[in-house]
Amino acid sequence: MIIEEKWSEQEFETILQAPRDTDEELSAKLKGRNVQSISRLRAYIHNFHVRGNVSELPDWMGIRLKSSGWICPRCFAKVLKYGYQHDRGWI
Repeated sequence: MIIEEKWSEQEFETILQAPRDTDEELSAKLKGRNVQSISRLRAYIHNFHVRGNVSELPDWMGIRLKSSGWICPRCFAKVLKYGYQHDRGWI
């Protein structure tokens, strides 16, 4: 696991539920979280959806990302349980 900071499930959900918010906007919502740590976590989330790699994330985050749909906070692709859907169809 590479994520050094401890994140709560509520903070993680806030990030997943606001994919189009900027890192700065999320920092204002998540008191105590700086822009760099939010940006780093969002990059790891994107890495999961592009490569399926959760090694940088705590186990509970990987389980959450694999369990239900969400939108990638970096490229805005809709990520589903076993892949992601792009505007041109399944990839």
